[in-house]
Amino acid sequence: MVLTRVFLGGSLPEITATHWSDSRYPDGFTATSVFFAVNTTLSIIGGVLGLAGIALRRNPLLILVLLLVGGMTAWTSAALVITCAVPTAIAGDPTLADNGPWIIASVLMPLVALAPLWLSGIFQEYSRRSHAKRRQRIAKAQGTAPAAKQAAPASLASGEFDETAAAPWWLWLLGVFVFGMGLFTLAGIDDTAGGENWVALVISLVMILVVAPVVLGIARIRVTIKNGKLRVSSAIFGFPLRTIDASEIASVSSEEILPMEWGGWGWRFFPGGSAVVMKRSQGLAIELKDKRRFAVTIPNSAQAAAQLNSLIK
Repeated sequence: MVLTRVFLGGSLPEITATHWSDSRYPDGFTATSVFFAVNTTLSIIGGVLGLAGIALRRNPLLILVLLLVGGMTAWTSAALVITCAVPTAIAGDPTLADNGPWIIASVLMPLVALAPLWLSGIFQEYSRRSHAKRRQRIAKAQGTAPAAKQAAPASLASGEFDETAAAPWWLWLLGVFVFGMGLFTLAGIDDTAGGENWVALVISLVMILVVAPVVLGIARIRVTIKNGKLRVSSAIFGFPLRTIDASEIASVSSEEILPMEWGGWGWRFFPGGSAVVMKRSQGLAIELKDKRRFAVTIPNSAQAAAQLNSLIK
């Protein structure tokens, strides 16, 4: 919203069209200063609620409520700004503002409010706890203890570990789609139009130079163990995703990594940890000394676990 207000600049009149009925043109208007002040305040309140929810790691239900309410408040406010201010600035006269395709933002942007719920891993945390309790009940009923962590055979623990893993085809397609949308938006900018096209320019450049490289970058990852450190990085662009010193690790095991128990596919963050999950496959599950968790899917994870256990000891 701040970027929208800055880039629209003087092209935004003192009155903003804020309501459209059955007619193509608006029938409701609000002072621009009041409109931005109210929506900015609501967005800040939503952001504060969301951040407060993320901080309350021990109360999953409260996290769920605060993230949902905060996300819906912030993103609905942002959607109102886009769907009202941009067409008003383009028209110049608020009475002639046509929100046309911009109305799509009012539908799509509130849906983004659901993203924090997924990224936080609150549902996945419930699933993980449920599976853990189920495994404990089964082990107790069978009179056995859960599987022990892998030992560290000397033959496997020596040398350096270097493996790569690729994401499913749809993640590659998503990266190409984002890059293509950025190019499409950039090509559609009218040089003769006013300052409102700065918004489209910034969005297209962010999609091309930031979002698409990040998505494509994590479509193929590299996991190395060298100099006493586990490093997960992009195998394409080389930027690091996570580096963990062996001294920070409490325990490590090679096990089947289920995406739904670790926040989903891709580079994930959730209360109590993070993960880089390409697909359901073998990988490393790491418990850190600060009680946080980390997982990464990688071939030959048993060898990696053995080397890390050797370094821990």
